[in-house]
Amino acid sequence: MDHSHCMVMQNGFQIADGKEACIVFLFQGWNVDSQVKYAFMLIGVLLMGVLHGALAYVRHLLLDNSRLRSSLLMHQLCLSFVYGIQMVLAYWMMLLVMTYETGTFIALIFGLVIGYFIFGFIEAKTRISMKGVSPSDSPFEKQFNSTACCQASS
Repeated sequence: MDHSHCMVMQNGFQIADGKEACIVFLFQGWNVDSQVKYAFMLIGVLLMGVLHGALAYVRHLLLDNSRLRSSLLMHQLCLSFVYGIQMVLAYWMMLLVMTYETGTFIALIFGLVIGYFIFGFIEAKTRISMKGVSPSDSPFEKQFNSTACCQASS
């Protein structure tokens, strides 16, 4: 396949499974130009969504355990590092949606929903096991607002 026809953005939502059209996956040279690459791309995109949920949960745990840390500087460095990874991931997900590739969009939404469900369930279960704490009182929800333009204060 001629890689000069690989696109970063399409004209509206389309499927680029590598047969007739291919897309550039985040970096130049990462061309999705076959059905096998397309399948692996969809799995990777889904896992990116799940990872976003995991990073939100890790930030929540770090915030909850801030009283247990002896060094405020080390605690803030850990929080900042996780936050930085989460922001890079959020912008990569935004760029993937901007490819207007239908499979990528659906895989990303499913990954975000799965990550939110898994780590939200773990957090809710932990809250319920603590006496007198309702799952709805959780600051965990704030960790999912990770777009730079709409960042919730943590």
